[in-house]
Amino acid sequence: MPSESVRVWALIRLAALPAIFLGERLVAHPSPRSAPFGALIVAATVYALLAWLASSAPRAPRPPTALLAVLDLAFLCVLTYTSGGPYSQLRYAFFLLPVGAALLLRPLLTAAASLVVVVAYLAIALLYPTDANAAGDFELTQALYLVWMGFAAVLLARLLARRADEVARLAAGRGRLVAQALDAEDRERRRLAGALHDEAVQNLLAARHELAGSGDLAFVRRGLDLTVEQLRDAIFDLHPAALDHAGLAAALEAVAARAGRRAGFAWAVEVAPEATGAADQLVFALARELVLNVVKHAEARNVIVRVHRAGGELVLEVADDGRGLDAARLRAAPLDGHIGLASATERVEALDGALEIAAEPGQGTLVRARIPAGREQGG
Repeated sequence: MPSESVRVWALIRLAALPAIFLGERLVAHPSPRSAPFGALIVAATVYALLAWLASSAPRAPRPPTALLAVLDLAFLCVLTYTSGGPYSQLRYAFFLLPVGAALLLRPLLTAAASLVVVVAYLAIALLYPTDANAAGDFELTQALYLVWMGFAAVLLARLLARRADEVARLAAGRGRLVAQALDAEDRERRRLAGALHDEAVQNLLAARHELAGSGDLAFVRRGLDLTVEQLRDAIFDLHPAALDHAGLAAALEAVAARAGRRAGFAWAVEVAPEATGAADQLVFALARELVLNVVKHAEARNVIVRVHRAGGELVLEVADDGRGLDAARLRAAPLDGHIGLASATERVEALDGALEIAAEPGQGTLVRARIPAGREQGG
């Protein structure tokens, strides 16, 4: 059992003791077997305290979960038997055991625990001396309620297990995404450093060498112009000045133009005036990621970038007429190191938005990011 579940159950066990004691003392019930109850409640209290200390102390030895389950059932049975048998107020505690088993996130084990609880209650009902005329219907009704509770506990265990698996899957996916993002960032830094060294720096060295020799000023000017262009490209990759000085539409046009020259596609950018503002940085980052994804994978002839508002949402759309996507490729992309769409999805979902992908092989791709109004400023 997970440590948190052990601690929760230890507190439930402790909290039950006053109710058990008061139920036996204050509620009238048959008492032909009640003599050992006092000693048993003391023993149960000592056991509950020790179990709570073991679950709370960081370095305390942890008793096996199976042993705790057996002791819980044993104390429950003997306390019930000595405080009224099937009519004891403690019979309600039988309903808790299936719920406690559900905390283990194991439906089959929860079903087994529920069956054991029903059998234990029926055994108490059969062994406890009662008026034969009064017995039967009451015990059967209680047993049916226990069956119902067990069924509900199994469903709860299945739900919790699925949620735990989903959380684990998402955590693993995010871990892979973070690792791949860091790797991609490192590759991009290396690419930028290599480009500056192999192109810009070499051009400057050649220009200096030319000035020290024959002094062909035309050659030097061409080298300097090329270096300036390379440095501008590098600076744009780091942070586009157009976004700060000319606005979102101009920055997106610069991204689309550079991508179009690189991949050979025609492009268009449509930005509604009401869609600009506090979210510009987020929209730009998402659009650049999506356009870069088109450059790498789509083989498109035309690309359209749209930004507008619809129904209280900020909407970004990047559409292309490239080779499209199939579902299998889309699922496998993050595992193969292609994290563009996965990264965009993470950003949008972090703001309670949604990333929709409409694509068919050979039919192009439409990626639509929807971000609720007011949440985009969190990006």
